[in-house]
Amino acid sequence: MEPDYPVGSLIYVKKIDYNNIKVGDVITFYMTDSDIVATHEVYEIDEINKQFKTQGINNIDSNGNIIHDANPVSFDNLIGTPIYCIPYLGYINKFITKSPGLYIVIGITLFVVIISFLFEKKEGEEKNEK
Repeated sequence: MEPDYPVGSLIYVKKIDYNNIKVGDVITFYMTDSDIVATHEVYEIDEINKQFKTQGINNIDSNGNIIHDANPVSFDNLIGTPIYCIPYLGYINKFITKSPGLYIVIGITLFVVIISFLFEKKEGEEKNEK
């Protein structure tokens, strides 16, 4: 959904009932049979088949027309509507929640705790000498 939501953004999504979605709303959803999450605009609602038809506003063909998504989104795949976004923070989140990023964060945290402990211990010994 660039430019509104740059790729790699961390988006806060508010849960919403599918009955409250209107054409033109932006929704966040799970792609069909996947754990991949997307955020696109609704251009049509198919109540009979319980599906949203969506489009990414930056998916444009050579004539300048917005390309509709190939697969409709089931009402069951709806996560909610975006409330706010922090650009590119999603990349950092993805890095620190999987190895090796997780191990690097744990290592840095342990290093800081050990250094803090050593400095406090040294300051305590200096105060005792005085």
